[in-house]
Amino acid sequence: MANRLKAAALAVYHTTYEPALALVLGPRRISGFECAAAGGPPEVAIHPHRVAGCGPACGFDQGERRRVVARYSLKTRGDGALDRALGRAARRLSLTPMAIDLDRFPSHTDFQALVKRRSSRTLPKIRKAAKMGYVAERFSVHAHVYDIHAVRTSMRSRAAGPVLDYWFLKPEDVAKPAGRPATWRMPKCPRHWTLWWGVFLPEPGHVQGKVQVDRRLVAYMKLMRIGDVLHYTDLMGHGEHLGHGVMNLLHDAIIRWLIESDEPLVEGVRVVLYGAAEHGGEGLLTWKKRAGFEPMRLILAPAPDGKTDAPLSRDRRAG
Repeated sequence: MANRLKAAALAVYHTTYEPALALVLGPRRISGFECAAAGGPPEVAIHPHRVAGCGPACGFDQGERRRVVARYSLKTRGDGALDRALGRAARRLSLTPMAIDLDRFPSHTDFQALVKRRSSRTLPKIRKAAKMGYVAERFSVHAHVYDIHAVRTSMRSRAAGPVLDYWFLKPEDVAKPAGRPATWRMPKCPRHWTLWWGVFLPEPGHVQGKVQVDRRLVAYMKLMRIGDVLHYTDLMGHGEHLGHGVMNLLHDAIIRWLIESDEPLVEGVRVVLYGAAEHGGEGLLTWKKRAGFEPMRLILAPAPDGKTDAPLSRDRRAG
C-alpha cells in the first residue's frame, strides 16, 4: 500500500507540479546560459531503447529507465501546423534537462577548458582533492552500505532542499551489506546498466560491518546508462568532505572515463544528464553550470525501421 501511495504521489507531482514549474521557472533558469541568446536550448536526438545486441538480460524494460526517458525527453513530431503548435506547448510545459553533449569534446582536456572558462576555481579544487589523497573509482554498493548511510545522514539540508534520510534512513534501507570483501560486477548489458562510483580516502582498519575495507567512502554517485544517455542519480557527498572538492573530483573522473575509455560500457554514450534546470535552488544550478552542464532538449529519435529499437549513436572516438 505504501508503495502504491508513493507511486501515486509521484505521478501527480510529475504531471501537475513539474509542468507548472517549467512554465514559471524554466525561462529564468536558462537565462544565464549561452543558449538563451541563441534562441533556446540546443536539441539533441537520443536513442535510449534496446538494440539487437542488448540480449535477454538487458535492463531497459525496468520501469525506472523508462520513467527517466518519459520525464526528460520530447517525442519527434511532424511538420504540420498542429504538430508545430503541440511541439511548442510541450517545450514550455516540459522540464529543461541539464546535460553535457560529449560529442562537443574530442578530449578530456577540451572538456576541462570549458569548465575553466565557466569557473576559475573548479579545476584547482579537483587538483587539491587529488593531492589530499581522495580517489574516485567504481565500487560495489553492498561493500560500503554503512559509509553510504553516513554520507546520506551527514546533513539535514542540501542544495535540493531538506534531507528526509537524515531522520528516517537506516543502513539496511541502502542495500544488503556484504558479508565478505566485494567488488563491482560487470553489467550484463553494455548499453543499459547501473554502476556506482565513489570517492575514497585510505583508512587502514576501516570496516563495513564485520568486513575490513581499509578505506572510507566519502562521496558517491549512482550512474544509470539508458542507451546513449548516462543519467546522474542519487549523488551525494559527506558534509565534512564537501569543502574539499570531492564532488568535483568525482564528476571530473567520470567525464574522463566517458571520453577516454575504450570500454564497451561507455561506447556510444553521448549525453550526460543531471536532472533539470528547474530542480533545486540557485546553488545547485550554479554547480551544474560550473561542472559543464547546460540546458538542452532531448528529442526521442525514432528508429529507422519504425520499431522502438535504435542503433548506437556514433562513437565520438571514431574518425
